[in-house]
Amino acid sequence: MNFVSQDGRHRKTYDFAVLPGPQGVSEDLAVAFEAVTGPLGSWTRLGGVGNLWQSARQASKWVHETRPGLTGLAGLTPADARLLGLSFQVPSGNGLLPSLRALIKASPVVSREAQDALARVRIPRRQTSRQPYNDREFQQINAVARGMVRRARTRLRTNWALLADYRAGRLSSGDPRCELAEVLDHCARTGTFPISDSGSQAMATRRVARDAKGRPVNTLLHLRASEAWAFGVLLAGRTSLNLSVLAELPATHLRATAPSEPGIALVRASKPRRHLRSEMTLAMDSLHPDLRPSKDDQRSSHVLSTSLTTAYGVFMLLVELTDPGRRLLGTDHAFVYYSAQANAPGLLRTGLPNAVGSRKARQGWLGDRLTGDPKRDEILLGISFDRLRKTHLERNRKPVAHTPDTLARYLRRMHTVTKEGFQIVREALDEQVEAAIARRRMAVTEAEQDDGPAEDTVLGACTDIEAPPHSPNKRCGLDFWSCLDCSNARAFPRHLPLQLLAIEELDLRRTSIGTDRWVAEFAGRRAQLAEIISEYEPAQIAAARIQTTAIHRRIIGLLFSGDLDPL
Repeated sequence: MNFVSQDGRHRKTYDFAVLPGPQGVSEDLAVAFEAVTGPLGSWTRLGGVGNLWQSARQASKWVHETRPGLTGLAGLTPADARLLGLSFQVPSGNGLLPSLRALIKASPVVSREAQDALARVRIPRRQTSRQPYNDREFQQINAVARGMVRRARTRLRTNWALLADYRAGRLSSGDPRCELAEVLDHCARTGTFPISDSGSQAMATRRVARDAKGRPVNTLLHLRASEAWAFGVLLAGRTSLNLSVLAELPATHLRATAPSEPGIALVRASKPRRHLRSEMTLAMDSLHPDLRPSKDDQRSSHVLSTSLTTAYGVFMLLVELTDPGRRLLGTDHAFVYYSAQANAPGLLRTGLPNAVGSRKARQGWLGDRLTGDPKRDEILLGISFDRLRKTHLERNRKPVAHTPDTLARYLRRMHTVTKEGFQIVREALDEQVEAAIARRRMAVTEAEQDDGPAEDTVLGACTDIEAPPHSPNKRCGLDFWSCLDCSNARAFPRHLPLQLLAIEELDLRRTSIGTDRWVAEFAGRRAQLAEIISEYEPAQIAAARIQTTAIHRRIIGLLFSGDLDPL
């Protein structure tokens, strides 16, 4: 079965005949695979389709080993579907289970009961989400990636300048660099090194390869896989783009600023799982205005805009260094690199290396950049594009290729953001409580001065409702909570049961009231009531709890429902 990605850039053939188990099962899986990856299917990217293929292989293997008598997916029972789903569990969580569900749901022969049973399978996911890098870790990662990119920039610019001199005839016949330039010229035109009539490397190629210290000759003109990965690391930490979006990033862009202004490049990108919002324009910008150099900085605008500390600088350098590879391949991919074993025929490839998630590959790519410091080396060997993306989101707090709700979900799972949020809420809460206590005017008065409940206002009593302090010439029309701030209000011991019930009700409702509303409306009121109650003896408080009646509870219920608010 041939798969073509939605943008037409990628094609791959999947042979279901090689799957283990009965032919009928393979055919049923192929039909489901076609349904979800075809023109009307929702799986449109090569990476996601690869997960579907792995799910089909694993499901076929499970049927072969566990249900050898099954001749097709039509015989899959609900119990079978549940066991099949549980077999997809991996240490990190549910692994390929979502892909399996998509296949089984798309199969026309699997019973509805079996589909429902698989849908109900729940495998606990890893509870702790990957966290953003802290400042020190992020700095270490970027320092290493920038170092790799700078070395690539120096090597490629030097060799292309040498090739330009050779083609322009500026190298004398006795110049020792002529042989290297001749080999580079052949590589630049054909994409491979010169070979002899017998098909082996030409002598000139062997001498150049020897001077290249075992590196593929083509990497003298093109990025290596490790350097493409380093560019990806820098861009992920500056744009928060998914790995799949980065890999498909086009080189075509629009310079949106004048040459004398800080650089901004507009790039068109695609994220198919966003469906109707899949196509988007990304802004590769230079430094944030607050971080740009002062007017006294004497460096040229070109130098300031191409810094490897900015998304614009990294992207523009990537486009520059990969331009020759794009012309050879006839592609528009921003990422082009040469992949081969040392001095063996290789290929120019687009996108990011498949081994970006391989720890073993990173160990080879980083090489002498590993110092032997266990903590530092572990950070570098464990570089995660997911954590790089989250680091950018944590620092900028703006949605990138996703909705504000998605950004909020990311931020809620970040420990630093949660801690920061708690601190902000704590400060706001303390401020409201202090202000509420400072403006409290209701006085606690002995029972001997109580004239009865004629002027009761639920939480206290009013001494002069016709002349309130806030409006002496007008009858008071504020709600009963405002009595806590009024100097005309008095709290007698008979009000204590109502005040205790009010605090209990506030505590019960706290979990269901939004944080903003709690801080703004209720935190101060609770603090005022708590301060009033603290003026009573413990025995008085205990007696008040015993004296609480259904009438008290009904009055508090009316207060919280708003039925006692003024008309």
